[in-house]
Amino acid sequence: MSGRIRGLIRRRRWRTITAFAISITPTSGLRKVFMKILLGYHIGRNTKIAFGVFFNVDTALIGSNVTLSRWNAFYGPVQIEIGHGTFFGQKNQIMCGWATTDNWAEDRMYGRRLTVGDRCLINEGHLFDIVGSIDIGDGTWVAGFRSQLMTHGASVKDRDITIGKNCFLGSAVLIAPGSAIGDDNIVAMGALVTRKIPGNNVIIGGVPAKVLRERKPDDEHSFVKEWS
Repeated sequence: MSGRIRGLIRRRRWRTITAFAISITPTSGLRKVFMKILLGYHIGRNTKIAFGVFFNVDTALIGSNVTLSRWNAFYGPVQIEIGHGTFFGQKNQIMCGWATTDNWAEDRMYGRRLTVGDRCLINEGHLFDIVGSIDIGDGTWVAGFRSQLMTHGASVKDRDITIGKNCFLGSAVLIAPGSAIGDDNIVAMGALVTRKIPGNNVIIGGVPAKVLRERKPDDEHSFVKEWS
């Protein structure tokens, strides 16, 4: 094993230990200070980082008035950007394997980036696989529980996932690599999105997912976060 690789392993271990220690410090204020000073992350004003939030990524830009609830895990050689006023519920996993930075992966063009817009909701127990990139537009809700957004698979080259603005994803939605949906769309519980689905203001559902119908002009569904 070369000295460069040994040094890289030591740095990764140091950051992992540091991130764990920060996650169990007693107050949100201390967690934010240590994340800024020791890990180099940028964190906005009035952002709350709960006990048990594990944050060990390459770079992080977290806006103001963000809430990260308990037991969220952000892990791997990824770039994280979270917009202002966004809320993460508990036990979400945002992960990428360190092997994606090895020499064999240089020609794979892995994006390794998660961008979540302003005023979004990522509820609880969701899995984000960040080998490629995932972009979530302003005001979108990944609601319910146990949805999976996957950006890798055997022989997959079109990895990136794009979710538009002001969308609502129900529980247990599965989104395959290379998929995309537009703005103001509702994705039904249990849908399997396998492709880029055109259209705005529509309801999407099924296995595989397709446009079921347009949202009516008098559609009363609105997604407004009323808690802190």
